[in-house]
Amino acid sequence: MAKADLEVPFNSIRGSLDSESEIYYANRLGATVVSHYPKRKDPKKITAHQHDLNNNFRQAVAQATIELTDPQRRANWQEQFNAQKEPKRYKTLRGYIIAKLTNQISNENN
Repeated sequence: MAKADLEVPFNSIRGSLDSESEIYYANRLGATVVSHYPKRKDPKKITAHQHDLNNNFRQAVAQATIELTDPQRRANWQEQFNAQKEPKRYKTLRGYIIAKLTNQISNENN
């Protein structure tokens, strides 16, 4: 995103100028920024492999939520998380659990 200093009639503009525009204007932390619209993938064009990865991740997130609510399981995960060597690959316990569960689920499905 690029910062833009717009003149008085346009300094509070947000969104795009018209429906055909490929760029949009937004206010972020008091500054006007200009960016391209994000390209969204058509859900019909997702491959079977991508669909499987999305499902594995969805299952891992749901299971991680359950793991974090149980104090005993959370303590076990916390020990594994703290045993990481420096520099730590994972910054949060939740991210660590999701990554490990995603690998476990994908290995089970293969």
